[in-house]
Amino acid sequence: MDLQDFNPWWKTGKVSPEFTGRKRKIFDEIARYIDKRQIVLFTGLRRVGKTTLMYQIIEELIKRNTAPYHILYFSFDEMRYGLEEIIKQYETDILQNDISKKKVYIFLDEIQKLDGWPSKVKLLYDSNPKLKIFMTGSAQITMWQGTRESLAGRFFDFIIKTLDFEEYLDFKEVVIDKRREKIFEKDLKRNMAMFLKTGGFIEALDMDDPVLRKYLKESLLERVIFVDIPQTFKLDLPELLMKLLTITASRPGLYLDYKNLSNDLNVDQRTIANYISYLEYALFLQKLYNYSRNLLTSEKKVKKLYPSSTAFTLGLNPQADLPSLLEQFFVNSLDAKFFLKTPQKEEIDIIYAGEKIILPIEIKIRAKVGREDVKTLYKFLERNNLKRALLITLDTETKFEKDSLVIDAIPYWKYWSIRDRIKSQ
Repeated sequence: MDLQDFNPWWKTGKVSPEFTGRKRKIFDEIARYIDKRQIVLFTGLRRVGKTTLMYQIIEELIKRNTAPYHILYFSFDEMRYGLEEIIKQYETDILQNDISKKKVYIFLDEIQKLDGWPSKVKLLYDSNPKLKIFMTGSAQITMWQGTRESLAGRFFDFIIKTLDFEEYLDFKEVVIDKRREKIFEKDLKRNMAMFLKTGGFIEALDMDDPVLRKYLKESLLERVIFVDIPQTFKLDLPELLMKLLTITASRPGLYLDYKNLSNDLNVDQRTIANYISYLEYALFLQKLYNYSRNLLTSEKKVKKLYPSSTAFTLGLNPQADLPSLLEQFFVNSLDAKFFLKTPQKEEIDIIYAGEKIILPIEIKIRAKVGREDVKTLYKFLERNNLKRALLITLDTETKFEKDSLVIDAIPYWKYWSIRDRIKSQ
């Protein structure tokens, strides 16, 4: 095991710029936790920049005069070594001391590949009070049975996502005056179309369509579906994962009906349910619950599925239409949890439920919208004693008012206007 191959700063005293890339908004937030005792855990899809973020933190530590020999990085992605073995070799060859005696920073990449990692990391943490641990996982590894209980109080969890649209524009060096979106309408529409294709994956920003499809298929979808998930769950039917994801990409917002899927695919309903949970675990699917003020009732009602990225939808379904893609874009970007479907067939795309707000959001991407399109929004406002709702449109910008109720209609490309409207609720 050549630990120096993972840690070139031991020789050079610095991190190569090719490893560190460009800092994202989340870096400054994470930097505040560098000197806290707790483990810092990054979870997120493959290729979103978790490893790059680790390198940026290592660079920051060296700038703060941390000795390079006191920084250990190791990736479990391809290497099959035990944590104890890695620490022992590091102590002997590099630190030349016991890690309990020094202030040491350890970075463990793709930690979910280490068998029994929660208990091993817990032991390492508890036994070495001077040690600071950073970890990444390309899945919702805090869903792992017993993980939160095992590491309770010992870690801060950060979800690292793909670039949002504002970050995308920044990385592409597109300058927009956020207060004057109308002037930049054509630029915003053009860049939104490109953003939907790339899904905000940094490596994909400048890829043309054939290269992008190959990248999405081989570096992301097939790698996770045929390698990562089967390694974790010992699956017999990894191709079923791809079928389920492809079905969802063909119909973003699919109503989840295990019986119909079971009949269509000739697979047991319990297997279908398990495999969908594996895709959720791998962060490939986003599940929405039918809104109810009683959360237990929401859990029992019908649910909807979306791919977690519009890049996956277009990669698997190149003919996906703009209305479907934009509905998914807002579901993904708002991290939506709820929608509405009543027994009377009333439907609302998103019920945005923040800490202190409930905002119904309907997405109508078509040439004209009118009062017929906001009837269900009015009913929801009246039933729930709310005052405002949001209608996201193709190009229509107006207000629908009824007594004290207000529904703001805002075009989808007015990204900051929509954000401001949600924040001001």
